[in-house]
Amino acid sequence: MRPTLLMIALGSLGLAGCSSVGSGGAPPVAAAPPAAAAAGAPAQPAGPPIPTGVALGGVLGGPVGASLTDDDRQAAWQAQVAALDSGQKRSWRGSHGVFGFIEPGAATGDGCRAYSQTIYVSGRPNRGRGVGCKQPGGSWKMTS
Repeated sequence: MRPTLLMIALGSLGLAGCSSVGSGGAPPVAAAPPAAAAAGAPAQPAGPPIPTGVALGGVLGGPVGASLTDDDRQAAWQAQVAALDSGQKRSWRGSHGVFGFIEPGAATGDGCRAYSQTIYVSGRPNRGRGVGCKQPGGSWKMTS
């Protein structure tokens, strides 16, 4: 019987030591980031990347859109997609003083929708038109 009591006592002391060493009531430490993130790899964007060049459509796909910063172009693209999805006018404001709006037209039976777009750069309006078509995966492809 004595060996059994001795084993229980030693086991209890060992477990008690594990639960108190270094805990100090602090919350557990989060796991280390994946190797790619630790190596300085860029973070992945929250959503799909925006298209570039003429694939942006309208004024955004031309020289005016090319002159915008990536952040401003992202804001304009998100407003464009939101307008096409909802069928309602959407405005946006970039972080560098540029802003604009998108006015969608009626949806057609083939999943496409015409739109007009105005982007203000240095207070001057730049107007254009385009057509966006909803893809099977839910994204929009600008056809003009």
